[in-house]
Amino acid sequence: MAEPLRVGVVGLGIRGFWIAEMTRTGEETELVAMADFDTTRLDLAREHFPDVALFDSGETMAREAGIDAVFVGTGDRFHAGNAREALAAGRHVLIEKPLAQSFEDLIEIARLRRETGLTVGTFLELRFSQLWRRVREIIDSGEIGEVLAGALVDHVGRDAGQFFGRTRTRSRDVVVSLVLQKGVHGLDLLNWFMGSSPRRVQAIGALQFFAGDRPADKRCRDCDERDTCPHFHGHTGRLAQPPIEIDLDDDPCVWSEACDVEDVTFAGIEYASGGVASYSEVHFAPYYRLHFTLYGSRAQLDIEANHDTGEAWIEVTERYTRNQRRERPTRDTGHGGADPALIADFARAVREGREPVADVRAGFESAAIGIAVRQAIDTGAPMDLPIFEEA
Repeated sequence: MAEPLRVGVVGLGIRGFWIAEMTRTGEETELVAMADFDTTRLDLAREHFPDVALFDSGETMAREAGIDAVFVGTGDRFHAGNAREALAAGRHVLIEKPLAQSFEDLIEIARLRRETGLTVGTFLELRFSQLWRRVREIIDSGEIGEVLAGALVDHVGRDAGQFFGRTRTRSRDVVVSLVLQKGVHGLDLLNWFMGSSPRRVQAIGALQFFAGDRPADKRCRDCDERDTCPHFHGHTGRLAQPPIEIDLDDDPCVWSEACDVEDVTFAGIEYASGGVASYSEVHFAPYYRLHFTLYGSRAQLDIEANHDTGEAWIEVTERYTRNQRRERPTRDTGHGGADPALIADFARAVREGREPVADVRAGFESAAIGIAVRQAIDTGAPMDLPIFEEA
């Protein structure tokens, strides 16, 4: 077997520790280093990863650790900076979504990847889940013909909706838009299924349900309505493996005056192929599910993934006969082992000198839509997207 990819992980929140654990246990990777500026997180790393070198900054780790690649698990605002540090140090880099929060940073990461020849990937792991890979197989088989148009509705409801109305994800200053923070997974799938690059976006959105007149510093832990509020939320995060608990300060009130990101957004997307698509994201729906409709030249393809019930199905309807067939390839509507598969594919891509399945282009084009949505809502005008330059 080939030597494993030697990896350093920067950003030790719940997601970062999970990335570290997958890296440690994966056959294609070896966890060599971890980095965070928070000493309490480093203490946790020291306890649960005793054989791993620790650093107080991603830049120092990228420069000094004996690693081949950096896996970025920091907050959204830091992704671009961490990627630049890794590439400047000659390290391959796998970046948590979204790839970046501005067109300028997206363009720079793509430029650095071209100039260095290093491998850059994005944690868009749904490309590896059984349900969505089956959808791609159907499209590639030609059963529905050429994909001419698409529609994606992302219902982010119930307890999942409360997360996006809080702390790091309630402020434009932190996440730019929830379409960029939450929606890039679905948008990447939409781009993948449309088989083309997005070129133009128009959008409308509003803050319709969350926010209010509660103080910015109001917390669930001290609230006298905590026993009756449907959006009560704890302030710690836990992982089963490694067994850790972190205080995330993740319980600000969803009815706070500090909330200023849209909780409902509708966007239209034009593609280089001439195809068109719509994207809807609603954070106060009564359930948590994705629904795709892909309109092909021969048939229509509908896909339902209900995270609440675990119901997942694919339905093909022929255009002229209206004959239908439905299949249920899995009950797993989430990541379902997709993260380790993505990491393994990235390591093999580095070794084989090819692009990973969830490559920099996937991260670039999905994030570009989210950034453009913010600008289109603010200006009331359609936004042209930057073009990803391959070489």
